[in-house]
Amino acid sequence: MATLLRGVLRPLYAFRGGPGPPAGVPFRAVSHGTGLLYPEHIPTSVLQKVLLAAGSAGMALYDPYRHDMVAVLGETTGRRTLKVLRDQMKRDPEGAQILQERPRISLSTLDMGKLRSLPEGSFGRAYLHFLDVNVRVPAETPCTSD
Repeated sequence: MATLLRGVLRPLYAFRGGPGPPAGVPFRAVSHGTGLLYPEHIPTSVLQKVLLAAGSAGMALYDPYRHDMVAVLGETTGRRTLKVLRDQMKRDPEGAQILQERPRISLSTLDMGKLRSLPEGSFGRAYLHFLDVNVRVPAETPCTSD
């Protein structure tokens, strides 16, 4: 994903209003210290976000199986929604606890039996189906649907 973004963003760097990076310097090295959200974060201008959103929306509509384009669309357009969601979670005791503890979900922390016992249409059962389709699960923790 970062390679795709770097290829798209490097030519658009001129729109940031400053001089472009020297030819041999990686884009990420130039952007360090400018409010990075995480180590691989590539800051983008409003124009860059608009172009990425429009391009990814077009590709996602053309081919909904392009999960990478759906993800780019969500990342470039979802900032306000994520802030609203975070604020709602902060107001709820369980949500506030989740935000504070930041638990990690992994196969070792999941109870596959409990997921299997959830009703069809529930989030947990849908997550189990996602694991069936997308994740190679070790033999001792099969996650096949009933």
